[in-house]
Amino acid sequence: MIKQRIETMEKEIPDKNKDIVLYAKHVIKSLDEFEDHHRNLIAAQAIAGIKPVGAQEVAFYETVKLMKEQIISTLEQTVDDLKHKGDKYHEKHFPDGVE
Repeated sequence: MIKQRIETMEKEIPDKNKDIVLYAKHVIKSLDEFEDHHRNLIAAQAIAGIKPVGAQEVAFYETVKLMKEQIISTLEQTVDDLKHKGDKYHEKHFPDGVE
């Protein structure tokens, strides 16, 4: 789902601004790797007899999911502002500009 949204934005964004999408891809990939590292750590602890706390695990994964969603949402708003650059009737998401 997230990758599809990024690909859609990548098609819509002007070529000179593609680096913004690339940055978002890198951040999402980094968060995926962070989740994998956490999963491996919890598995190693479980093997050692340390029981994971379910509520903390749910909170961790939910927080990472919300962070990814916020990154994608901000990227979508940025792409929208870039697409409407120069349109005086468009209400900007970022009044300070996107370039």
